[in-house]
Amino acid sequence: MSEPLIWIHGDCLDPRSPVLRRWPTARRLFVFDDAILDRYHVSFKRIVFLYESLLEIEGIEIHQGSTVPVLLAAAAEAGATRLVTLGSVAPGFRRMVRRLETEGPLTVEVVPPEPFVALSRGEDDRLDLKRFSRYWQVVKGRALSLNRSLDELI
Repeated sequence: MSEPLIWIHGDCLDPRSPVLRRWPTARRLFVFDDAILDRYHVSFKRIVFLYESLLEIEGIEIHQGSTVPVLLAAAAEAGATRLVTLGSVAPGFRRMVRRLETEGPLTVEVVPPEPFVALSRGEDDRLDLKRFSRYWQVVKGRALSLNRSLDELI
């Protein structure tokens, strides 16, 4: 079976992503989608952050346009029948995945993201993802101890 195309998106910027580790030589694409950038009023500062993050991903192809047509054109050009990406909670993500599968001859595999921190039973019930500060109150102790451990390793 040939390698899939890898769709990198705003929730998939880690160069050590499980998707990139599993397919280290697969073609990787990111699309700056003008409609999404406009709809969510993405600032220039955020765009620069995205771009700088993308530069850390070896072999990334950066495109501008509408995400689904750009990915479908890349798949057609490569003769690819599979596209792999990391899961996202972003509005419209599932809709784009459905469009990719219905508008093209693609099978889309969505790999679940690795958790930022491991939560114990009951902690996940207290998560409020609508406000970062509420989420941070639940996870900060574990996240900071994780960072301290990483600093010790470096």
